[in-house]
Amino acid sequence: MKLQYVALALAMAGLFGFHASGALAVYPAPPGLAASPEYRVTVTQGGRTCTSFVYCSSAKWRTNKVKDTAWTTFAFDGRVTVRVTKLQGVFKSCKILPSSRGIQPRIEGTSAVFELDRPAKLSVEFDDSAASHPLLVFADPPETLVPRQDDPQVVWFAPGVHDLPGGVLRLQAGQTVYLAGGAFVWGRISGSGAKGARILGRGVLSGEKLPHVAADGKQPEHFVMLGGGSDDVLVDGPTLVDSPHYNLTIAGQHAVVRNVKMISWWFSTDGVGVDTHGLVEDCFFKVNDDALKLYHNDTTVRRCVIWQMENGAPFQLSWNMPGHNSGFHVSDCDVIRVEHAWRNDNEAVFCAIHGGSGTMSDYLFEDIRIENARWRLFSLVIKPNEFAQGVREPGCISNVVFRHITADGPFTLPNRLRGFNANSRVDNIRFEQVVVGGQPLTDARSGFDVDTNTVGGLTLATGTPPAASGSR
Repeated sequence: MKLQYVALALAMAGLFGFHASGALAVYPAPPGLAASPEYRVTVTQGGRTCTSFVYCSSAKWRTNKVKDTAWTTFAFDGRVTVRVTKLQGVFKSCKILPSSRGIQPRIEGTSAVFELDRPAKLSVEFDDSAASHPLLVFADPPETLVPRQDDPQVVWFAPGVHDLPGGVLRLQAGQTVYLAGGAFVWGRISGSGAKGARILGRGVLSGEKLPHVAADGKQPEHFVMLGGGSDDVLVDGPTLVDSPHYNLTIAGQHAVVRNVKMISWWFSTDGVGVDTHGLVEDCFFKVNDDALKLYHNDTTVRRCVIWQMENGAPFQLSWNMPGHNSGFHVSDCDVIRVEHAWRNDNEAVFCAIHGGSGTMSDYLFEDIRIENARWRLFSLVIKPNEFAQGVREPGCISNVVFRHITADGPFTLPNRLRGFNANSRVDNIRFEQVVVGGQPLTDARSGFDVDTNTVGGLTLATGTPPAASGSR
């Protein structure tokens, strides 16, 4: 079956309850769930206009910068026109991030209108709405991985609101969890040895009912946590919202995390951590701790969009890892906002706080575009810390390349490179065609804090980055 007919065929089969027009799929509003009071969204294709339900999640912690975040999700192929209507107050301007997409909305009365010809994860911002009530638009590709509802290995959530018994679904090896578009599921997913498991669909998994602090006063379990031996796991499509802790972690080789959207507010709500040979692609992060954990061998990240909240780093190279880990490739990503404002060690766009005994090496970051970030760009530090107890001497960080990195800046704090001693070093760090505020980064004496006793092989290469690809 051709891709453009998938959504229509599924709707005709009565499997979802969503509205489809050609290659456009919008999903039903979950009964009893309040829509955002700030926005209404419609999507038009082929002369037919459909309403896309707008969800809303409220801030959870006193240091959160915004009051709430609205979002809407739909799927399409071909070309669509999106109309975002602002329901509260008046506005003078509207912009759409990432800027690399080059989307210029038209203002029509109380609405902003724009066209899309491919999938996108966008922030639609009216005047200063990003500081109070931002709207995120998740325009997904059509689904291609829809399991059979009568398959005994499938746990199927149809459109509507669902409460997991005991607040948790225990995922077994070979099982598939399917959240249909319009499904809103309260609870978390957990499993160990879940080899070949899949979490699919365009529905929502919400952790709002889960405690942020466990009964024993410690941090709760992760939101979606697949433990040791969970090889060959696929997570594709859902939105994870209001996680009480780490959003998604998979302990198993060859995990794929694709087209997952995350919105969370509490501290320690990291984004994604995958194990050896893991792939993370086409995801969106609005999280309040490290968005991407780059810890295990042969991790690939591409085409992601990140809104980093006040805590953590968009790209975290290490928090105290043991062993030897190498072979990391991060490419074609947009960091659209960074809300850092504190002098914590983990407050940088590219960050490492390595107090573990391991050696971390061979990182390549290329074609990364950063906007609305003002605190610190690079910080690679080796130092003992409270989370690395029992480590007598930290390991090393080496062979890191930053290529074709652009940031609007300016940054408040200097870039920082610091080892711990003669054995625990930061070595062979190359900045190649890095541009901040339109100026190439060419001089380590300007804008850098470098401990020359524990850092070696620092290289800055000039040049002009290529034009943004705007692939998201």
